[in-house]
Amino acid sequence: MSKIYQSYETLLLFLQNEKNLKIEDMEAARHILKKTSYFSLITGYKDIFKNPTTGKYIDGTSFEHIYRLYQFDHELRNVFLKYILIAERSVKSSLAYHFTSAYGENQLQYLSKDNYMLSSSNQKAIQKLINIFSFQLERNREYAYMNHYRNKYHNVPLWIMVQVLTVGQIAHMFDYLKSTVTIKICIDHHNIGIRDMHSFLSILTKHRNVCAHGDRFFNYITKDSITDTPIHKKLHIPQINGRYQHGKNDLFSEVIILKYLLDRGDFRDFYYELKHCIKKYLPDETILWRMGFPENWMSVLRLKM
Repeated sequence: MSKIYQSYETLLLFLQNEKNLKIEDMEAARHILKKTSYFSLITGYKDIFKNPTTGKYIDGTSFEHIYRLYQFDHELRNVFLKYILIAERSVKSSLAYHFTSAYGENQLQYLSKDNYMLSSSNQKAIQKLINIFSFQLERNREYAYMNHYRNKYHNVPLWIMVQVLTVGQIAHMFDYLKSTVTIKICIDHHNIGIRDMHSFLSILTKHRNVCAHGDRFFNYITKDSITDTPIHKKLHIPQINGRYQHGKNDLFSEVIILKYLLDRGDFRDFYYELKHCIKKYLPDETILWRMGFPENWMSVLRLKM
């Protein structure tokens, strides 16, 4: 059964009178709800400030507290998405370059199962990937550069194809490529291991999707985790039963991923934009803990790869 429509004024009075939320400026709060929506702002962030026993807001919680966290999360998403896209382009470029170096620029090469690590368990998955390539080649008319190569050369090389693939599709392609190609891709990114790259691309895909959809980001937790890295050890991240407590499937794990997938200059820019965002909104220790950021997280900039 759907909820009954209520006006902004009714919703705000309910929050104030029934849920113990301080609202000092009703007109300003109504304007904020109008541009953000009740669902995005209140439903999206209310649990951070609520007493789980009473279901009411913790004494002293104001509408401004919720909106400030909303703003912080919005800016945080923008910072991460900007550099996730740069990392994505880097992996795509590396993959296309090394695949083409190994097999040539004809599109038939990435359409051939012979150039993947075929096994009884992944044949269907590889065929599904090739079907995606075929669909892009035969039916995708949205991109001028695809049309140009298709019409003029009757061939869309991989460095063009990767531009229209999602990072998730690139992650799958990486998983099925032969090690002669994947090792070189990993060398391009601080010489990480193939297993590391697999986990990085998996988590990066999930974070990218959350950013793109505008979902709550700062405390997003993925079901799977990145591999243990030297960064975990160098930052002395605490462990319980041999498992690191930060930087595995939280937002700090994406900081670690970007440390490996970005070059030094891009990561430095990311670090300072992230630091500025945190300094601007001054989230408390509880918020940073939910993000998975250890107390010494700023040391990550100085760590040598």
